[in-house]
Amino acid sequence: MRKEDSAVQSATTQTHRESGSHVAERAFAQLLDAIGPEPELLQLQEFNPSLSLVRDYATRALRTGLPSVEVTVEVATVLATVDKAIRADVARRVRVHSKQFGGLTRVMQAIENARGAAMSGVLTRELCTSLAYGKAMYSVVSGSSWAPVTVSVNPELQGDFAPLVAAVDGRSIPLRDAPREAELVRRRRSYAVGPCEVNRHTYRPLLDLSRPAGYLAVPIVVAERAVAIVHVDRHDNDLTEADFHLITTLAQACALSMESAQLRAAISEQNRRTTAELDRLRRALRELEDTGVTFDDVQHPDDTREVTVYASHTTDYTAILTARECDVLALIATGATNAAISRRLCISDGTVKSHVQRIFKKIGVGTRAEAAALYAGHRSLQELSA
Repeated sequence: MRKEDSAVQSATTQTHRESGSHVAERAFAQLLDAIGPEPELLQLQEFNPSLSLVRDYATRALRTGLPSVEVTVEVATVLATVDKAIRADVARRVRVHSKQFGGLTRVMQAIENARGAAMSGVLTRELCTSLAYGKAMYSVVSGSSWAPVTVSVNPELQGDFAPLVAAVDGRSIPLRDAPREAELVRRRRSYAVGPCEVNRHTYRPLLDLSRPAGYLAVPIVVAERAVAIVHVDRHDNDLTEADFHLITTLAQACALSMESAQLRAAISEQNRRTTAELDRLRRALRELEDTGVTFDDVQHPDDTREVTVYASHTTDYTAILTARECDVLALIATGATNAAISRRLCISDGTVKSHVQRIFKKIGVGTRAEAAALYAGHRSLQELSA
């Protein structure tokens, strides 16, 4: 983040703390002093009242009537103060969102350049710097559990969040222990939690360490399945519809990046398999080229021309070949390839190749056709002598 952006963010954050939560607390105390322990007002205290909740209560009180003019004036004064703080908050949000749209391009580029597990850290860091959110957490979904793996905190945010950072260690959490996250995974739909609901149906161990006024949870959906969850908050105030759309857009960008990575991996694996198949095919074709045996060579072993041609070769090969080499030669004579011999005799291709080379050397031939002819001539001689 640029230095001037950081300074603006720091100033607006501190101003908001004074004009937001602190103003709401003081306004509530003033209403309590003016009106007294009225049940609806006391109930408001349970929800950690925000500016909007205090404003709504003061407006209703003025409309329904108050016991005296003095109380009416006090409540009206409180309402005016709250309205002023709300207008200041709206102005602050406009400034923040203007900066966010400027930083959105940087975040999208960072997501696009991230690879694999690095995406989670890149996304949470950019959410808390380029987009000025208070805290951001990335969790991986697997089966019936979810596991927070990275969390980032805005460097301008005051408070001790080291325990939160330490707690996000990739440990799996059953979805049954986090009803809101379970519903998000099941429906694959985002949800926003305001100040009144922040303590309901949540995973309290992490929520108590984060202490947000409200937060947004958005799924990252790949192939119609929620594979991750992004939690974002502004710490001291709830989020707006603009935040909802912005984080949803970033989640979709993450999903596209994941799908692209999976597609590239699948294409790479397919290329590897195709290359291996082509290599096997080339080897088979080379073996086929080396095989000169024809059906005539095998079916007409009594041809005097062949016997005459190979009369100078070692015809009594049984005396110089091993039993295994004789088996290999017999199969060569049938036109079998090295691969076929390998399968028939349950030996490796390399062993077959070694046998063939030794056989050719021992019996004085250079091709498979010559070896087959020699084998056929030897069989003919055996039949004649018999």
